[in-house]
Amino acid sequence: MAQGCAEIAIRHAWNAGTICNRAKEIVPHGTFKDWLEQNCGDRGYHTMLKWMKLAKVDLNLLLEVQNVKNLKEAYIAAGVLPEPEAKTEGGEGEAKDKPPFTLTFKTNWRSVSEWSRDAAKDFLYEFDRLAQLARSLKTEFGL
Repeated sequence: MAQGCAEIAIRHAWNAGTICNRAKEIVPHGTFKDWLEQNCGDRGYHTMLKWMKLAKVDLNLLLEVQNVKNLKEAYIAAGVLPEPEAKTEGGEGEAKDKPPFTLTFKTNWRSVSEWSRDAAKDFLYEFDRLAQLARSLKTEFGL
């Protein structure tokens, strides 16, 4: 059931991306971003761009040939997201090339009142992902 729902999510994202790609051809030049914001509900602009890139790939190729199991795998297979770097196993005491994670959020705005709606949505999306990761770590390590 869960795998079926994942496939449905991929299909819906692909369909929405196809519609937006078609709309981009029709909407007057320079007004497409505004059209997306008016017609795509609470979905973020960047999410819609991902779906549009996903829609440029043959859906059957993704689902049947490449056998993707979730939206992230579909993004990777379609070239929307880069391939994840291979994890290397390091022994104790070995120097690490980079820290296990890096948190960065750069903005030119000094106060929240200067933020745009899109910047706030992007920040909250990333913050929510970080909060989900924190909950998973607490559960995994019993913290």
